[in-house]
Amino acid sequence: MLLPSTGEDEAWLFERIVFQLQKDYGHTEEGAIGLVCDYYKKFTDPSFCALYNQSVQTVEFFCREESLLMADRIQFYEALGNEPDERAFTQWHRVQRSK
Repeated sequence: MLLPSTGEDEAWLFERIVFQLQKDYGHTEEGAIGLVCDYYKKFTDPSFCALYNQSVQTVEFFCREESLLMADRIQFYEALGNEPDERAFTQWHRVQRSK
């Protein structure tokens, strides 16, 4: 099971994020699922977000960002192990997507 979701749209979004992580970054399905779950646990946790002065992310946030940008976020923060820093992510993302 990927993540507990409240609807088909959310489940479909998480499945697409896993697919993007596999396609763009070469993760296995199992590895991509683990990254998505780890990211979700951290960035939906108010205590974790407060440590980094970040807003808690919601399903609405994930849906707005869509699968490609969420896969990039998960790669940056979970796979590459970067600390939450929106400015650093934005800079990395611009370089990543300009390739």
